[in-house]
Amino acid sequence: MNFSQYNHTLIKKISPLIEADAAAFNVAVSLKLQELPTLALDENEIRQLILNLVRNGLEAMPRGGILVIGTSFEKKEVVLWVQDQGTGMPDDILQNLGTPFLTTKDTGTGLGLPICYRIATRHHATIDVKTGNQGTTFLVHFSLSHFVA
Repeated sequence: MNFSQYNHTLIKKISPLIEADAAAFNVAVSLKLQELPTLALDENEIRQLILNLVRNGLEAMPRGGILVIGTSFEKKEVVLWVQDQGTGMPDDILQNLGTPFLTTKDTGTGLGLPICYRIATRHHATIDVKTGNQGTTFLVHFSLSHFVA
């Protein structure tokens, strides 16, 4: 992997692309970025992970909503999260997230989340999902024990 230093530089760099994508869905984007230690991550892969999570969130939301992209530092972990205001996921979908070709979209391939899970695994990260009738949040946990800045 081609590692580069990462804090908020990548999110800020792809923010115009995310904003344009969100505008097509009539959704606002809010960034909630906390101060973070710098991580050495593969920029291309993390860009793909963020864009996949953002796209899924945008497609799950009603028009006029707000998609939140945030970061935090908790318990020696950097957490990247994407939160939508959709209707949440049913249990049968939630239990099978990351399964290739599983999709709830008419035109989806079912490969976006499996790619995200593989990227997370290559970065020694885990993905947690919180979902309910107020929306879904994907949280990607990067343990500092696997990175040297």
